[in-house]
Amino acid sequence: MKMTVETSSSRGAEYVHANMAGAHAKFHVPSAREVDGWVYLTGVVAATEEEDEPGYRAGFERAFSQIAEVLSMAGCVWNDVVSIVSHHIDIGAQLADMANVKDRYCDSAPYPAWSIIGTSHLANPQGFCEIVVTARKP
Repeated sequence: MKMTVETSSSRGAEYVHANMAGAHAKFHVPSAREVDGWVYLTGVVAATEEEDEPGYRAGFERAFSQIAEVLSMAGCVWNDVVSIVSHHIDIGAQLADMANVKDRYCDSAPYPAWSIIGTSHLANPQGFCEIVVTARKP
């Protein structure tokens, strides 16, 4: 998967994942913005695809993998993540799958703070959860 990086000197850096190239071009939304060592990721939507088994695990796997790729672009890893905010269409049905996937990526203390929020819609009609991450570069 091809990824691009765009920087702007004194105002920090932008990182654009291939999956976000269209949104960046049309709406000027990067995958992440770095300022003073803090990396703020744009929300990544976990979505259902036709070939997925029942449940939410596959969508969370894809979302967490993309987040890991964006973190890497910015010189971070999951252990640098200080905060996760997840916006769920159905918290009760999705929480166990997300927690299982999250725990594989966030596998050692100190763990990131995690806020879990319910919502009724996401921009992607196949989306069931949007995950927003903030990291501090080492």
